[in-house]
Amino acid sequence: MVTAVDLEFTEVKVAPALAVQMSGKCPPDPAAIGPAVRSAFESLMSFVHRRALAPNGPPRTIYTAHGRDGVSFIVAMPVAAGPVKPFDEPHLKVETLPGMKAYRFTHHGPYAGLGSTYEHITEFMIQKRWMKSQADWNRYMPMWEEYLNNPETTPAAELKTYIYLPAA
Repeated sequence: MVTAVDLEFTEVKVAPALAVQMSGKCPPDPAAIGPAVRSAFESLMSFVHRRALAPNGPPRTIYTAHGRDGVSFIVAMPVAAGPVKPFDEPHLKVETLPGMKAYRFTHHGPYAGLGSTYEHITEFMIQKRWMKSQADWNRYMPMWEEYLNNPETTPAAELKTYIYLPAA
């Protein structure tokens, strides 16, 4: 079991990245987040494959809001270049994700265990006095996850996810 003391943590400089992006929203129930993100990624990756875009980094889920009204997120796939031809898909956009300094934490294992890692991150942030309580997560929005392995070809126990919070 991971504790706040065991967290893999580092401060990093994240480079800007051109990415195909799609917004989503779901109920705040943790059981609803995974299926909503998965569905959004299926649509996004379908576009990336149809347009023969070259991925240029790990896919991301960027969380822009989290509260009792729901979770708002953007799924993003960094690409080497945008589509050559214009496209008429209003739910998709191609824009540069900003570069910034961030706190990066590492989650090992199934995505279902991310909630526990977030609890440990909260403990760590409180110990560092960067948060006073769970309510302070809103100060770190937008925050994001990067998925370093393909869940279709990687055993769940070997999945690796980076969790980024913008540095205060």
